[in-house]
Amino acid sequence: MHWWPDANRVDSVRNLVPFAVSGTKVVHGEVLEVVPSCTGKETSPDLCGDSPVHISDGPHAGTTVKVALTPDVIATGIQPGDHILLLDTSGATNGPTQPLAFYRYDRGSAMLWFAILFGVAVVLVAWRRGVMALVSLGFAGVAVIAFLVPALLSGEPAVPVALAASVAILIAMLYLTHGFSMRTSVALTGALVGLGLSTLFAWLAVTGWRLADLGDESAGLLANNVPWVNVQQLVIASVVLAGLGTLNDVTVTQASALWELRAASPTMTRWQLFWRAMRIGRDHVASTVYTLVFAYLGTALILIVAVQLYGGTARDFVTAEDVAEEIVRALVGGLALVLAMPVTTAIGALVVAEPEPTRRTADDGAGDGRGARQPGRPSEAAPVAPPVTIAVSPTKDDLLRLPENPWDGD
Repeated sequence: MHWWPDANRVDSVRNLVPFAVSGTKVVHGEVLEVVPSCTGKETSPDLCGDSPVHISDGPHAGTTVKVALTPDVIATGIQPGDHILLLDTSGATNGPTQPLAFYRYDRGSAMLWFAILFGVAVVLVAWRRGVMALVSLGFAGVAVIAFLVPALLSGEPAVPVALAASVAILIAMLYLTHGFSMRTSVALTGALVGLGLSTLFAWLAVTGWRLADLGDESAGLLANNVPWVNVQQLVIASVVLAGLGTLNDVTVTQASALWELRAASPTMTRWQLFWRAMRIGRDHVASTVYTLVFAYLGTALILIVAVQLYGGTARDFVTAEDVAEEIVRALVGGLALVLAMPVTTAIGALVVAEPEPTRRTADDGAGDGRGARQPGRPSEAAPVAPPVTIAVSPTKDDLLRLPENPWDGD
């Protein structure tokens, strides 16, 4: 592939920025007792100090050391028995006098249990389709870790790389989760149209608003250490990737609605089918827009509160760099899904099977003179002809239709 990451270049930039100081290691420990750090305002020195932590690996494995826990760490609710990560600078030259310092919580076990709970819930509710959704989610993770991030880090153009990864992820997610069918193909087509629109809107908004993550620490690290990476293009790529989930949601729902409407009313015209599916789509889009906006609001809540500290007018607040980026993600994602819905509906209305003609039945001789009741004769004297069903030949849509969805038997 033209944009495949340069492995040598990626390896050359790994560990380019030192973690702390040369010789620093990360070790695991268990908190034995929580003691607040001294701030100098305590009335008694016995009320504060360093907390004992048992070290489980590294040069100090098996020993108990004293570690300072700052007020913000204690405010998170740390308790005895919690597992934490520590920075061990005992092997560093000119390191601090206290060789072990709190780094962060060891959240591996808690996150693993929540991941297992999530997977079990998905499988129990969605069964085989849920299993395939988890498989497709795993493929998306591999695509991001093995292709997207290394390609971006090695200097490949961010927007084309993000588009290539997004297309691959959408194809895998839709066909693995919903099966190979014409309905899934319609949803994929609508999602790809929405992906192109979101890329266009993201480009116009990010470049027009002059957004480049200015002031962000991570963006500063990239600009100073890997100057071949265009941070503004990364912002565009992040906006595009942020809308993949909602595009998948809206287009799959619209395609399913069309096929279910056709199954419920085989005689409905394509125009009627389109407008009835649009009614469903309008409700879905309205609720999804709320979901999208509040999802970004929740993500940026701490940032929004922090920006208020700088004062200024409401306009200054909304147009601040970090806040404006979240607004762009919400607006671009909303525009893409709003436009992808009618596109998917129109494509599906054209592709779904043609309306069936009204079937006619011939009852006991009506219209052909055979067995008709004669005046003055009892009705039982007339022979009763069996009903005749007029067969309808398969339409061209039936002949061209892809196999049925393999997961429809769930």
